[in-house]
Amino acid sequence: MNGEGEHRVGPPQTLAEKLEYLIRYAFPPGEAPWGEDADPSDRAVVAAINAYHRRQVISHTTLWKMRTGAPSPRTGEPYVPDEDIIEAVAGFFGVDKLFFETQDEVVRRVTESLDFLRAIHRGDVLGLAGRGVTEGLSAELLAYLNEVTAEFSQEDEQ
Repeated sequence: MNGEGEHRVGPPQTLAEKLEYLIRYAFPPGEAPWGEDADPSDRAVVAAINAYHRRQVISHTTLWKMRTGAPSPRTGEPYVPDEDIIEAVAGFFGVDKLFFETQDEVVRRVTESLDFLRAIHRGDVLGLAGRGVTEGLSAELLAYLNEVTAEFSQEDEQ
């Protein structure tokens, strides 16, 4: 049970649930940029996000799509905004952009990062080993680097 007497079954799963969770709980009571409103309008949230970034980073239509899980006309799947919008929203709420990823994607990024770090520690990757080398690299890039590293390791063994 949370502080407002509501029962939560588990952590928010969908983009819409995650966004609603942040809107409702990211700020202490009465300190949200949109005031006391527990269910602020899309326009109020957008105004706060854009004011925080001092430029327009999101429209109320985009936020509405995110909040409602509206389907994308192209895919029929719930709308997912561009990475820059996710980063802007995450920055406003003070969370890592990974908060908005699915658990599968987070697990994939972590495992690819760990595989790459293991390759660095084995000495299979030279010249890139530095603090934070995997920060900001996509799971796809890390997977590719892991594949290339494995190929070079196999060639060295032959």
